[in-house]
Amino acid sequence: MAVNGQKYDWESITITLPHGILIDVESIDYNDELEKEVLYGKGATPVGVGNGNYKAETKLNIRREEYNKLLEYAGKMKKPLYRLPPFPITVSYANDDQPKVTDTLPACQFNKASTNPSQGDKEVKVEMGLVLSKPILWNGKANV
Repeated sequence: MAVNGQKYDWESITITLPHGILIDVESIDYNDELEKEVLYGKGATPVGVGNGNYKAETKLNIRREEYNKLLEYAGKMKKPLYRLPPFPITVSYANDDQPKVTDTLPACQFNKASTNPSQGDKEVKVEMGLVLSKPILWNGKANV
């Protein structure tokens, strides 16, 4: 329970990649899911549920300056950005009135970069797509 109504907010989030803490970051979006399908047998009502594949993915919206840092990191590793070995991303939520919560996105790899600067923009953003080959740990626990 938050004292004085203090809740987690953008200021309370720290996002860490292998090259360090992200500074020029606007957002992170991560999700996971387990495919489920209702199974039918005799009659019109379900007889059970079948599980399918687990899938996790994430997106980062960063400024071009942070993207340049990622490219520099990849260069130091002597790899193209999309060929970097899997790495973890940690997203920590912490403020004075709430316990620290850390989600870990293990085994991430970049698979997409997209930008669309246009006249009048005050900043240039790059949307980065990532795939995850291991389950997300939501405050230390996987959902599968």
